[in-house]
Amino acid sequence: MNHWVLIFIAAGSNVALNLFLKKGGQELDTSGPRALVLSILSSGWIWLAVISGGLLLTAFVTAIRSYSLSLTYTAITAIAMVTLTIIDSLFLQETVNGVHIAGLTLIVLGLIVTSMATST
Repeated sequence: MNHWVLIFIAAGSNVALNLFLKKGGQELDTSGPRALVLSILSSGWIWLAVISGGLLLTAFVTAIRSYSLSLTYTAITAIAMVTLTIIDSLFLQETVNGVHIAGLTLIVLGLIVTSMATST
């Protein structure tokens, strides 16, 4: 399978994992340790996060078996960070300002530089 396909599968799984954990975490019963464990085990959102985590791990391990760890990790993280910021701003009403955009731009530029350095 193409390295970039695996990276995008892993990044998408990373995004899903984080969104599911956020949603699941908002519904947890934190009134005590027993209630917390039971609410974690009975949360569909948490189980979706576990499945997403398994897919992330599978795609990541498959990608790093044959490709550079530094590029793969950087790409997955950068793509996930940019995607999460876009989703948060569109659907979760997170405010994105110039500093956010500058930071995300630096992340993308770092990915491009890392990719170029790895391919030479």
